[in-house]
Amino acid sequence: MRQALFFVGLVLSLPCAAWAQGDPLGPEFQVNTYTLDLQVAARVAADPSGNFVVVWESLGQDGSSFGSFGQRYSGSGAPLGPEFRANTFTTGSQPAFSVAADAAGNFIVVWQGANQDGSAYGVFGQRFASSGIPLGPEFRANTYTTAAQGFPAVASDAAGNFVIVWQSDGQDGSNRGVFGQRYASSGAPLGPEFRVNTTTTGDEQGPAVAAEPTGNFVVVWTSPIGSTPSVFGQRYASSGAPLGSQFLVNSAPAAIAVTLAVAADAAGDFVVVWAGFLEPGSYFDVHGRRFASSGAPLGPEFRVNTFTPDYQSYPSVASDPLGNFVVVWASDTLDGSDKGIFGQRYLGSGVPVGPEFRVNTYTTNYQSQPSVAADASGNFVVVWHSLNQDGSSMGVFGQRYGRIVPVELTRLTVE
Repeated sequence: MRQALFFVGLVLSLPCAAWAQGDPLGPEFQVNTYTLDLQVAARVAADPSGNFVVVWESLGQDGSSFGSFGQRYSGSGAPLGPEFRANTFTTGSQPAFSVAADAAGNFIVVWQGANQDGSAYGVFGQRFASSGIPLGPEFRANTYTTAAQGFPAVASDAAGNFVIVWQSDGQDGSNRGVFGQRYASSGAPLGPEFRVNTTTTGDEQGPAVAAEPTGNFVVVWTSPIGSTPSVFGQRYASSGAPLGSQFLVNSAPAAIAVTLAVAADAAGDFVVVWAGFLEPGSYFDVHGRRFASSGAPLGPEFRVNTFTPDYQSYPSVASDPLGNFVVVWASDTLDGSDKGIFGQRYLGSGVPVGPEFRVNTYTTNYQSQPSVAADASGNFVVVWHSLNQDGSSMGVFGQRYGRIVPVELTRLTVE
């Protein structure tokens, strides 16, 4: 056992060409077929067998501002059918914000729709079968419709039950709050919408959500401590009952940049990542912290990125069932031409696997806002948007990868 652990440490410390590239499966690929105007802010979800779906916001394609579009893929990376529109209501803007898949490959897309619920923005969704066929009509998630409800996120358990969370203006009595709605796999609401944040002073916003296979879930969001935004979380049972109280994720106050993300493994352990800085005037870095299914922290927060000049932003995280995980983010100037997409893989223990790696092959102009998803074997896919690569402003691109943790290393850690 001691020899095996020593060898693992030695392997992790050695440079490796395959690890430096993240073990790509084939070349990077273009996702969007329609290339006029902007296709941006891609998100991805994968089922256990490796089939995946990418959704994004497309300008003008549905005839009226932004619409939500998607493309399905097999585990081999082959497109499954043509790209599709998720939103039925097309007046105004319906930008895609999140996507989640269940164990059978059925998936749900959620977005914020302008003026559709009678008052600014509302949160809407559409369920799909694994074949890409819509399951019922699009639906509104928020019951409270005054002012704006937006920036939704969705997570599904293995059986297809799902939860949608969003930020709502004025509903908790003080600026923005975080709210949610649970659903059965049939699409029927489970109970009323609920408030996630306990603290209601200031802005509680930008939520992310992750679910374990049995349906327990965790919501994270940003909320100020004094004048400094920090990261908070709340765990829930599959019944919707809170598990414990609201908790602070970051061990030191950190100003949050744009997004945060969370991923859970099969046992319910989870990892939260966010972009921010630890002291005024410093560059943004990507930070993370691991938690047990009980909500107990598994060690202190850690910095993900090795390259620290300039800004690191838009983090996304995915976990395999064993808890091994990969974090991806956008890094300014590291690929030699404005922003590029980078990643770092980790064992379930939090130990980095190899060095950080560049995801995008095409490096001209900038590539930003990545999203990552992993299947049951630990294979993962990263998607992002890229400037002028598809010949017309922004386009959506992706790259598939082999296991988060190589088979040989997994065997060593188990022995």
